[in-house]
Amino acid sequence: MALADTTGDQQPDARELERILSELLALEREVVEVAYVRRSDSLERAREAVRQLGEVGSPQGILSRAPEELGAASQFDRVLISEVGDRSLRASAIWSREDHPGSEAALAALRRRPLALEYPLIEAEIAARRRVEIVDVARSGARAAPGLTAVLGWSSYVVASLAVHGQTVGLLHADAGATGRALDALDAEIAGSFAEGLSGVFERAVLRETLRLHRQELQSAVQWMSGRLGQLTAEASDSGPPPTSGAGPAASETLTARELDVMRLLARGHTNLAIANELVVREGTVKYHVKNILRKLGATSRADAVSRFVRASGASDPR
Repeated sequence: MALADTTGDQQPDARELERILSELLALEREVVEVAYVRRSDSLERAREAVRQLGEVGSPQGILSRAPEELGAASQFDRVLISEVGDRSLRASAIWSREDHPGSEAALAALRRRPLALEYPLIEAEIAARRRVEIVDVARSGARAAPGLTAVLGWSSYVVASLAVHGQTVGLLHADAGATGRALDALDAEIAGSFAEGLSGVFERAVLRETLRLHRQELQSAVQWMSGRLGQLTAEASDSGPPPTSGAGPAASETLTARELDVMRLLARGHTNLAIANELVVREGTVKYHVKNILRKLGATSRADAVSRFVRASGASDPR
């Protein structure tokens, strides 16, 4: 009887433990689901922010608006975008959730003193290796860029590189100091995802701007050439018919058979060397023939000689 009573007393405890374990497992699944939903939503908001930047157009406009887009799409309290150039980091744009004048003052202070990207700064390592990192200022000491942390009052921050064609062109900094929230792996993932998307949008904007400038240069060149051709045509019309003393039929008929061969090749745009190869003679011989042709036709240049010969012979194609 005693044994039966002992067994009966233990059964409710086992059932209670089973119930507690079941509740813990359910709670664990709920926590995992919440974390998954938070991660998915956060990354989707970051991607949407990048898509919004894609509509801006100009490269500089994208950099100026990027901090605001990331700040609105995340739980960061402050976002800073800086440009990399000549081994230094220059602040470009800043966004603060509180939007107080202190942020603009901080940006002005950072612009006055660009940060040298050199050892042992973490920023120099991030720029060189193009990765993302959460920085604890107290633990990192002087590696945490005192010039930035002193102005912005950071205790911790996340930094990610902005790369175009495999080369770092900027850095993204973000923190959550206003709320005192500790940065975690998701913050690093969001910053990295946004930085990667921003790099792609910026690269495409730079390409569009380059193509636009090249198109403008090409259009200017075409307009100049058209204007110049029109001017030359007008000058040719105003000059009237060429003198008959040196360019008439009698002058063209004075050309020897070999000079006529040279003349026809000149009309095709051949160089002296090409004419020499075609007629199997020395280049010096061709120069001699060209000189005689210019003299007989009263021409001042090879092109003028061709023009005079065509008009004198009445042929549209001297070839």
